[in-house]
Amino acid sequence: MALLITPPVTGSTEYWGKCVKALMPALDIRLWPDVGAVEDINYLLTGFLDLAELPRLPNLRLVMPMFAGFDHLLGHSDLPNVPIVRTGPPDGDPAMTEYALLHVLRHHRQMPDYLAQQRRAEWRVRPQKLPREQRVGFMGFGALARPPARVLCSLGFDVAAWRRSEGVDPEVEIFHGPATLPAFLVRTDILVCLLPLTSETEGILNAELFSLMPTGASVINLARGSHLVDIDLIAALDSGQLTGATLDATNPEPLPPESPLWQHPGITVMPHTARRVRADVIAPQVIEIIRRDMVGDPQLSTVDRSAGY
Repeated sequence: MALLITPPVTGSTEYWGKCVKALMPALDIRLWPDVGAVEDINYLLTGFLDLAELPRLPNLRLVMPMFAGFDHLLGHSDLPNVPIVRTGPPDGDPAMTEYALLHVLRHHRQMPDYLAQQRRAEWRVRPQKLPREQRVGFMGFGALARPPARVLCSLGFDVAAWRRSEGVDPEVEIFHGPATLPAFLVRTDILVCLLPLTSETEGILNAELFSLMPTGASVINLARGSHLVDIDLIAALDSGQLTGATLDATNPEPLPPESPLWQHPGITVMPHTARRVRADVIAPQVIEIIRRDMVGDPQLSTVDRSAGY
């Protein structure tokens, strides 16, 4: 029984192997490209690797991505036909929580506008909403979205979420399904996108969506660059329909120097820094997944291939 670790998102393959080995010393760990006997490999922990490079692994039992998004795996013809199990902390990622809070508060307290005033040497106090007057909306309400949404509730913000399937939350108003999207958008001053990327959500941040939001709203995309139609965002900012946007993900990545997103005064571009996937954080989840498989317990977070997340 062996675990194959491919090149990680951050850190070295050797360090990832060390962190996992420390928690399960008896586990046979293979570090790419040293695959060894392919018939021994039951588990695959993968980061940056073209699946076309993988040899056939006849006894593979499951795949564990190191990151939150699975679109590049699900769309790959060489993805092994085994379960895909999420490795993120089950109660959300503290790094994503602090990052989402940071940017919601930046837009709430109008920091981009104040920085622009500073560059003009302009001393002017702007009218400021109270948290209860600021309506924050999360598109997507999975493990990464729930913790920051609840912290914002505790700070007094009016928080809602839109998701694909029906659900109930004691603190956050839930909208579900395409029919409720307009009602969700009408009440959203600051939009946080944490949707999975699927055929249904690609390009969802577009002119039609922006037009349904209140005039002067802001958009924060913490998901995938392909959720956003760049020219529609620029047009909405130029018209005043939106006043600001923060983009942690772009399409492509890295964002080319000639992209107009870089220079637009209403846009903050970040180099996909919301989550820093660390081996010491992910290793305990990897061990728990392997343990559950070995004893026949159900996995806690298996990806639904048909839904795309």
